Amino acid sequence: MIIIGVCGGTASGKSTLSKEIINFFNKKEIKSDYLMLDNYYKDLRHLSIKQRALVNFDHPESIDFELFYQHLKLLRLGKTVNTPTYCYKTHLRKRITIPIGKSDVLVIDGLFILFKKNIRNFFDLTIFLDVSIDSRIKRRTKRDMVERGRKKLDILERFEKMINPMHEEFVEPSKNHAKLIIKDNTHQDLLYQQLEVFSDEIIKKNKKS
Repeated sequence: MIIIGVCGGTASGKSTLSKEIINFFNKKEIKSDYLMLDNYYKDLRHLSIKQRALVNFDHPESIDFELFYQHLKLLRLGKTVNTPTYCYKTHLRKRITIPIGKSDVLVIDGLFILFKKNIRNFFDLTIFLDVSIDSRIKRRTKRDMVERGRKKLDILERFEKMINPMHEEFVEPSKNHAKLIIKDNTHQDLLYQQLEVFSDEIIKKNKKS
């Protein structure tokens, strides 16, 4: 299995690029899976909904890295895992899980996929989306208002007090660990050159097996 990691700040286009990569492999009839680090937020069922709303979800401590690591380890071994799902409105882990495994390519996106060395070691390719703060604020505001029913002032306040400080402290420095940095849609050609190399390797391997 080839594992590709897509990192970047909030609303930098991680899920969009991840889906484009999956579509690239699907067109070549190469089996691929998609995994979001967001689904590995710690379960906060022991807190009231008001307490949950105060949690800093833009800090690495909000992620259940232990479970994430164990799942990546099993996936590397060719096993199937039941990955968690998460509800942004209630800040709770859902009871539904998604089985993932036995694919040729796994695409993972998330704010902190480059934060820990033991996680970085799983990736065959890491991409960092280097998008301006102005663009990300606009996208995040629109998304949270439409998809998560949040108020504009609350979104902007959270961005200023939590999201951006955490981005500068944890996400931005992790860019140094990315094999490929995409800034304002540049270097897309390098990405697809690498994807072509991966697809050729997979097709050759599958023909032999």
